[in-house]
This record gives sequence, structure tokens and C-alpha cells, in this order.
Amino acid sequence: MTAQQTGSPVIRRGAGAGRWLSALLVAAAVVSAPGPAQAAPARQAPCRAAGVVADDRALAEQLRPSMTGKRLGRAVSGSSIACARAIVSAVQARGLNRRAAVIAVTTAIAESTLNNHTVALDHDSLGLFQQRPSQGWGRPDQLVDPTYATNAFLSSMVRKYPDGSWQTGDVGAISQAVQRSAFPRAYSPEALDAELIVAALWGTAESAPVPSASAKPTGPLQKALITAATVLGPIATRNELALTDWNGDGKPDLALVNGSGTVTGKTEVRIMDGATNFAALILTTATALGPTDERFDYAFADWNGDKRPDLFVTQRSGAASGRTEVQILDGASGFQQILLEPTAVLAATDERFRFAAADWNGDDRLDLVVTQTSGTGTGKMEVQVLDGAATFQKHLMPATATPETAGTGHPVVVTDYDNDRHPDLVVLQKSATAAGRTQVRVFDGEKQLRRQLSKTDSVAGVTTHLDLLITDWNGDKRPDLMMVQKAATADTRTEMVIFGG
Repeated sequence: MTAQQTGSPVIRRGAGAGRWLSALLVAAAVVSAPGPAQAAPARQAPCRAAGVVADDRALAEQLRPSMTGKRLGRAVSGSSIACARAIVSAVQARGLNRRAAVIAVTTAIAESTLNNHTVALDHDSLGLFQQRPSQGWGRPDQLVDPTYATNAFLSSMVRKYPDGSWQTGDVGAISQAVQRSAFPRAYSPEALDAELIVAALWGTAESAPVPSASAKPTGPLQKALITAATVLGPIATRNELALTDWNGDGKPDLALVNGSGTVTGKTEVRIMDGATNFAALILTTATALGPTDERFDYAFADWNGDKRPDLFVTQRSGAASGRTEVQILDGASGFQQILLEPTAVLAATDERFRFAAADWNGDDRLDLVVTQTSGTGTGKMEVQVLDGAATFQKHLMPATATPETAGTGHPVVVTDYDNDRHPDLVVLQKSATAAGRTQVRVFDGEKQLRRQLSKTDSVAGVTTHLDLLITDWNGDKRPDLMMVQKAATADTRTEMVIFGG
């Protein structure tokens, strides 16, 4: 029986056309041969002992409008979610992070459309990952156990990508390196769907919706200023969020950059109006850029002084020059015109590097602040600053070690936290703090980031499933902490809460 007949596409590996045709003819002969009627074996097994529950079906309904992949896409079902849930649980039990779950779910979507196949459709391939007993993946009964199969996949991944190197690079390429498929391009198109599913399940597993304020809040980052559902439905974790005052009304607006999977085939920007608590869109546009991916970083800031935020796009790797390149798109043109053509600024970088635009030296020109969060020679998070007046071709500050330990993977923000006209570095630790709460640490830009300004535990607990942003929401000149939940919210929309600084 072919994959098309089952309704579950399966990636085929390693068979020549003649061998495949012979197998097909033999199968046809067996099907047509007369003989006593026999019950067909079960072809798929449930992924969890509880089977498909109401929460699985509800989540499938919630995610379906946003699913765009070629294999699963809008055919996502409660059974799909139940199988993805089993994969995510295995990843978490192993102590790996959400990216590992995205890679695993991407692979399972491409291989089996999240069906736990108990009868081989391609050679002797079985289970969610279509692993083959003859290739040493395990016994047939093991490969149809989602926990075993997921761990077998993860073990192979960490062997092929030692020292956590699977945490960077293309998701599809990592899947292919593990699976060695005859169709290496089949994985990447499923990554966005996998991100949506994992974002929803990861948050559920950690029992952490957008946090609310405590009953008697005291001190900074303890009291919720607003809690709101935005105009957007669930969005993929890959889509980048940023805050900027787009319309000049003094209220921070929330910008979303969608680099891939768009209808236009371009990188698109949506901006939600802060004055309406993000309940209305004030801009939806395709930019002059083609599709972008995880190699790109985005920031909004006014490059040309026209009081309209422009879009800074940094390509870490894969550029024609072989180096890290920056280009700037004009906000006044709806990001249709280029203010700065792609300009090489550093050697090629990767996801360990974060980029921000800020006026570091007070010359009214935006500079490029580059933070290396891991893999530094000093073992500390390092920051360097490139001069905007020189089109980022010279350093205002060479790579400088901060007191922050490298390798933590914590998000960072560059902003003037203490209103002294010097940009500061803000490190946001989402989990594993002494107090069990999300912690905000600030390093002083006036002191070249060598001194810690403050350390504050927020009211929120673990926030690994949330995006964290810094803004002065209420105009009191104290930075506030915004937390955004992109998926798996109560009313299916992207939700946010802002805690007052």
C-alpha cells in the first residue's frame, strides 16, 4: 500500500526505482491472490495511553487556521496533537530545551504526519520517526513506543551535534543529518508548524499561561499595568516581536516581523497600536525583503532622523560577502525603500549573537550593539559596539566582557534603563533563578557594562514559553516588563501582560 492510500505521507529512503517497482508488483500480487479473509492489522497506534482527549482536539482546532506546512498543515487533528504531546514530554523529561522539541516534531511531521505507524509502509520503517529496525534504531515494538522513538532520535541528534551545536543552524538540515532521507528538503517546510505546536504544548506542560500579578504587589515588576489579548491569533515562535512608537503618539506599539511562509513571499511587518492595548493594527505590509529566516535579526529605530522607525535587518550568515551584513529599510516608505544597502560589518556570526540599534556615544547617530551570549573566550557575555557614523565600519567599543556568565541563552535587550542617556544591557533570565521567578539584571552602559546596576525578581515564575520585552509603558521613566504569549491562550489570540517597573 502506498503512502497516498493511507493519507499519511511517508518519506522514503534508500530504494532504487527498480526495487521499489518490484516491491509494488509483489504487493499487488499478494493483494489480488485468492485466500481466506483475514482481519487487517492495525496500522496506527495511539501515542498515549489516554488516547486523544478533548484538550488535544481543542488545540488542533485552535492551531489549524495558522498551520501552513505541506504535509500536515490544516489536516492537523487531535491525534496529531496527542502524538506531538508525547514527543514534547519526552524532550522535557530528558532536560532538553524547546528547540529540541521543534526539531523532533518537525521531523515527525515530515516522516509520518504525526502518525504512529505500526505497519511498515517503506521498507521496515515504523513509528512517528519512521525508524528502521534493520538500521539499528531498535526493535519493532520499541519503535512504535513514542517515548523510545523520540529518545532514539534525540540520542542520534546529540551525537551528530555535540556540545549543544544542534541549538544553532537550520532545523531541516539537522533533521536530515539524523534521518538521512532521500528527500532532504522535506523537513524545513514543516518547521513553522512544529514551532506553533511546540509553543502551545510547551506552555501547557509547564502550566504557565501569561502570569498575573500577586494579590498585594509591592516593588518593581510586581504589579500588572495591563493584561490584554491582541488583535492577532496564535503566531509561530520564529516570528520576531519588537516595541516601537510607530505613529508618534508617545505609546509603544508592538511590531511583528514574519520572515517566511507569507502569502506575498516577502518578509512582512505588522504593527499593533499601543493606544488600543494592541487591539488594532496600524500597519500590515510586505517589505522590500524576500523571505528571511533564523539567520536574521530585526530591530526598529529611527536611522535617518525623520521621526519614523526604520527596520534594521542583520543577516548573521549566508550573505554574499560571507560576513555578517546589515541593511536598513525606510519606515516612512512602509519598508519599501532601502536606506542602507547590505553592508558587511563583522565576520559571519550565528544565533549566539544578538544585535540592537542604540546611540552609544551621544552623536545622534544609531550605532550597532552586538552581544555574544555564549562561546566567548572569557566565559562571560561580551558586547561590542560599531559606530553608526562610520556605517558600522569601526568600533566605538571593542568586545568587552560583562559580569554576566556566557552560555546561559538568556534573552538580552539594549535600552537606557536608568535614564542617564547611556544605553544599558538588560539580561532576562526566564527560569532556574534562586527565587524561582523571572529575573531582570541590568548592566551599566556608562561603565562600559562592567558594573551591574540592578537585579530584580519579577512576580512571574518560569516564563520559558513567553517572549519578554522592555518598555516604558506608562511614561513614568521607569522601564516596564512585557510578557507575550504567542499561542495556547484562553481565547486563541496572542496575549500579553505588562508589569510596572
